[in-house]
Amino acid sequence: MNKKVNKSINKNINKNNLKEIYNKVNHSKYSQIVDISGKVEVKSNVIHFINNYKYILIAILLIILILLIYTFKSNPIVILYCLIFMIALFLLAMYSSTYKIRLDENSLNININFQNTTIDTNSLATVYLSKEKMHLFFIPIYNYLLNIVYMKDDTPIIMSFPTVMIDRKALVKLFSIVKTEKIEKEERKK
Repeated sequence: MNKKVNKSINKNINKNNLKEIYNKVNHSKYSQIVDISGKVEVKSNVIHFINNYKYILIAILLIILILLIYTFKSNPIVILYCLIFMIALFLLAMYSSTYKIRLDENSLNININFQNTTIDTNSLATVYLSKEKMHLFFIPIYNYLLNIVYMKDDTPIIMSFPTVMIDRKALVKLFSIVKTEKIEKEERKK
């Protein structure tokens, strides 16, 4: 694909909708990276999560607060302890899901918590989004994962990152700077 086609695809999609990113910009699982043209930094943090799901978060917090007040209306100190405990769990979950991926022509740097990994772009095989269907209280939910496949000692290593707290504009830019070509079925079997 040339750059003009990539730019027109990027302008026509809703960058806040993971389903649309998955359907229109995503690379195939069975593709090989040919070229990386440019730099991109993809961050996953709480600010992106709050921006993407602010109305759902407000509704859930109100429901939890109403249930806590109704249940423990005679003992307000228990409500305070429950709120502190839930905030601590929320912050711990958010911290464990934060990461930063920097990709340029020479290397891929991944920072997760206190770990830093650098991978040479020559060993990168492909980058793609995967979708898995889950159920939450009998409600079907699709979970999207950013998958990075690279080769280490002739063994493919797949790293999967959740996209719930990701900057979606940077995700679209990641797929636009990575050029891939499909692998034929005969080559996949090897």
